[in-house]
Amino acid sequence: MTFRVRLLLTSMLALAVGLGAMVVIGNAVLRARADAEQTSLLRSRAQTQIAALAIRDGHVATRRTPVDRILEREAWVFDGTRLIERPADVDPAVDRAATALGRTAGRVVVRDTREDVALRAQPVRSRGRQVGAVVVGLSVTPIERLEGSVLLGSIVIAALLVLAGFLAIRGAVDGALRPVAAMTRDAAAWSAHDLDQRFDLGPRRDELTGLAATLDNLLGRIAASRRHEQRFASEVAHELRTPIARMRGRAELALRAGPGGDEERAGALASVVAEVDRLTRAIDALLAVARRETDPTAESVDLAAIAREAADGAMDVQAPAELPRGEGDPEVVRRALAPLLENAHRHARSRIELVLSASGGRVRVAVRDDGPGVPPALGERAFDPGVRGDGQRDDGGAGLGLALARRLARSCGGDVTLGAGPGGCFVLDLPAIEPGD
Repeated sequence: MTFRVRLLLTSMLALAVGLGAMVVIGNAVLRARADAEQTSLLRSRAQTQIAALAIRDGHVATRRTPVDRILEREAWVFDGTRLIERPADVDPAVDRAATALGRTAGRVVVRDTREDVALRAQPVRSRGRQVGAVVVGLSVTPIERLEGSVLLGSIVIAALLVLAGFLAIRGAVDGALRPVAAMTRDAAAWSAHDLDQRFDLGPRRDELTGLAATLDNLLGRIAASRRHEQRFASEVAHELRTPIARMRGRAELALRAGPGGDEERAGALASVVAEVDRLTRAIDALLAVARRETDPTAESVDLAAIAREAADGAMDVQAPAELPRGEGDPEVVRRALAPLLENAHRHARSRIELVLSASGGRVRVAVRDDGPGVPPALGERAFDPGVRGDGQRDDGGAGLGLALARRLARSCGGDVTLGAGPGGCFVLDLPAIEPGD
């Protein structure tokens, strides 16, 4: 059962129950009101009939008045338990019931196959003592017909309201779900062909626009993830292509070496081992990026200690005495710093220094060398895969590369940027963790 059908059935059930309750309650109120009016009319007739009687020496006697003919139509008069007057042309069953009722002064409704009559007995008292009784009748057939007509009419009206409600609710449900169905079709098409499309229904005003905004955000994240995967795959292909090609070339050279070529074969195998080491480092760095981006758990790192470890005494490290720790995984930060040092080694003339600092909630290390620096025209393209820090294409010596260095840093919430000269300068910065955080 679809959501549309469930919603329609639930709405119709609620409408039917509500209308049914209104019909039942309305007819019950009408019946109670009709009974009250009937009782009041019977009481009034009985009192009028008693007022027209004469009581002599403890006996009830009738007397003629202008309203006798009206009163006698459905009235029985008793002197004690003796019936002294009855209506003319009355149904025998009603007459028997009225006669029995006059001797008990109670109230009963007699129903026979010909008509329904309500009877009421009222005692006649003289000086506090009952000396007789009066029984009056009232035909309830018109009232019952009216009640039946009202019940039938209310059922017909309720049925019409249910039909009208069904049409209105179905139209409202279809109108409300039609945009959702269209959004579903569009989202399915976009997910297969074009993730840059958006519903763009404006600010959140209701549930539909809220759903559209949520789906727009979801599509944006999916598109960003897809672009990330494509860029990641491109970087992986670039980083692994050159070491694999070198390994193949060295292996073929070793295979072609003839007798007495042990020294050449050993050199080729040593080169293969070196390329395997470089390939292993590249794969480890890529896996570190993937792990960090899927599980960015906050950790802290001593950037000054990592810089001194990477310098290994061969570079000048300048760090303030109180440098805050940074956010990030130590191994990821080491791998992000390695390409910056490799680039500095390639282009430095004689001197490389690592300058650490902290400000604005960030902690950073600047890798400086006295080489020619990055050409101004190159700018941010230095971080494109396959481009070296001097703007030349990387044909095998760049290791992880500046592109992966930036990705590793950003996976920790930091970044790698170009620094100001003179010479070459790349800056790795991370979010700082202040004492007490």
